[in-house]
Amino acid sequence: MVIKEIKIEEYQKTFISKVYFGQELHDIRKGWYVKIITDEVIGIGEAAPIPSISNECHSQAGYALDGFSLALKDINYDVSNEELLMLSDIHANNSPSAKFAIQTAIYDVLSQVNDKSISMYINSNSEKKINVNSILHDNCTIKSKDAKILKVKIHSNNIYDIRESIEEILKNYPSDIKLRIDFNGSLDLPKSIRIAHELDQYNIDYLEQPLPAKNLNDLYELRMNSPIPIAIDESLTDYDSAEKIIQESAADVLIIKPTLSGGYDDIDKIVNLCQREKIRWIMTSSFETEVAQNSILHLIASYNSKEYCGLFNIKLFSNEVYPDIEGSKCIVTQNKG
Repeated sequence: MVIKEIKIEEYQKTFISKVYFGQELHDIRKGWYVKIITDEVIGIGEAAPIPSISNECHSQAGYALDGFSLALKDINYDVSNEELLMLSDIHANNSPSAKFAIQTAIYDVLSQVNDKSISMYINSNSEKKINVNSILHDNCTIKSKDAKILKVKIHSNNIYDIRESIEEILKNYPSDIKLRIDFNGSLDLPKSIRIAHELDQYNIDYLEQPLPAKNLNDLYELRMNSPIPIAIDESLTDYDSAEKIIQESAADVLIIKPTLSGGYDDIDKIVNLCQREKIRWIMTSSFETEVAQNSILHLIASYNSKEYCGLFNIKLFSNEVYPDIEGSKCIVTQNKG
């Protein structure tokens, strides 16, 4: 493709209602948009490191995007897809969110040129609807009566408080609702084992990141002593970490966050690893804007995942257009790009 210009735009948006990143409440989301402008189309991607969780910061993502932009400045020849993807790897090697943003913009351009959506460009047999989990939040986009799986963030390590909260929550949902309980790494091993046994009476899909991200040995011990499956997301930052998690038998479910994991090639390696090792995987967004969430939606569709994934389930910002949600399914838009 012949590139006319690369634009890097910084953004800061205020959440309609505060959201948790880890154990901390946040009222704004900062990030970057990268736009690849050709004679025919404009491709866009989003880089938004997760506060207090990502191994990179906001400015690092911006530097990586600037490096990619400078590498293509004043180039007046037809740049191959392979060369663009290689440049994304070189300039965003230490910035997974930037690599994801650049590759999203590249695939956005390629899909538009081929008159396809991103998911259909990647896989012509992509899903048209994606299962989406509900989440306990005032601005949840899924009606309580339609929820199949409900994610609940827990900010206490007192088992009596946790059980009381769950009992109160369940009053507002169908009797067969399945729960995902997210502790954001706030427990220690003895407490997590006790809590896992105490919560076994409920219909729980998994306990998410009950222990700190780096404690793989303790996560293994918990998994061996828990009647409930263990899922981890913050521990999963790239292919090497996924491989280590599986080698250490530290989780039953891997939650892939593209903002943490990197480019489409990195994500594909992780998904293929999970499939080979027969490990459940789920892909989710990280409270980004509609740009990143749309790209993640199309990625999930391209893998034909039937899991309930976490995206577009909270109205996060004003003046954003969300895909239609039917019951607990998100419709994958079939527009170009």
